[in-house]
Amino acid sequence: MLRSILAVVLGIIVGGITVGVVEFTGHTIYPPPPDLDASNREALSAYIATAPIAVLLFVMAAWVLGAFTGGLVAAWIGRRAPVVHALIIGGFILLSGIASMLYYPHPAWFWVVGIVTVPSAAYAAARLVGPSRTV
Repeated sequence: MLRSILAVVLGIIVGGITVGVVEFTGHTIYPPPPDLDASNREALSAYIATAPIAVLLFVMAAWVLGAFTGGLVAAWIGRRAPVVHALIIGGFILLSGIASMLYYPHPAWFWVVGIVTVPSAAYAAARLVGPSRTV
């Protein structure tokens, strides 16, 4: 039980750090307008609606890579049930992404790609660690 809790906590931390690093890289390559007030929901929503597709792809890559790296760590540490542990991380990142998409309007394709690829990345990470064994 303690190992499972550790697996999930460390998976969330590693996944979150990965998301942050990839999104920071995206913001460095494609910086938002200097006058954008990130605390203004309407301004940020308007920016997302007009942002280059590469900006959205960086966000999606961050979520997918976060689910993968966090899922990999969780599956490796929680080795009795690698798929379960990895999918918990994928679900956590997916729920965070859905909350973001609900708060700031995103294009329909972004929803579809996110809902499909984030859990798939976590599952792929678990499969790299090894086949699922009993819980």
